[in-house]
Amino acid sequence: MNRQKSFFIITVFAFCMTAFGFTKGMAAENLKVGVFDMQKVMRESKSIEAQRQRLATQLDAKRKPLLEKEAYARGLEEKLKNDRNLSPVERKSTEEKLSNEARDMRRIKEDLDAEFQKIDREVGQQTMREIAEVVKKIAEKDGWTLVLEKSAGGVVFSKDAIDITQKVLTDYDEKGKK
Repeated sequence: MNRQKSFFIITVFAFCMTAFGFTKGMAAENLKVGVFDMQKVMRESKSIEAQRQRLATQLDAKRKPLLEKEAYARGLEEKLKNDRNLSPVERKSTEEKLSNEARDMRRIKEDLDAEFQKIDREVGQQTMREIAEVVKKIAEKDGWTLVLEKSAGGVVFSKDAIDITQKVLTDYDEKGKK
């Protein structure tokens, strides 16, 4: 559906430019169109991989209390399963502790998942803005009139000569090192 919408928008844009004569001014300017592959940048960028590693490290640190609770809950389960000498009162108390631990673990896991999704969304949006900035600088520096993202722009075919993905990837990673 998204591709159809993008294709429709580009088609309407091209029609309007032709119908209203906007192409005359652009023809004098030597239209130079480029494309880049956002998915490839997201997959292969060293800067993005470093961000993922930092997020994974943060997430692991935040998961430590959950892992401790899981170990404690396993110990309670083992005690219930293996200790035949538990009195009914001790058994009931242990079952309540186990139930409380399970509830706490679910809450902690939900909180961690929500926090991770929020951070992931924020980092993704920031990354997209940074990549757009890099693309804009490349376009201005190299004289591109129009740069499309391959999958979102409805691009079905493009020659390798106009693909600036590797340049975007290199410049973005260079920016990340600074």
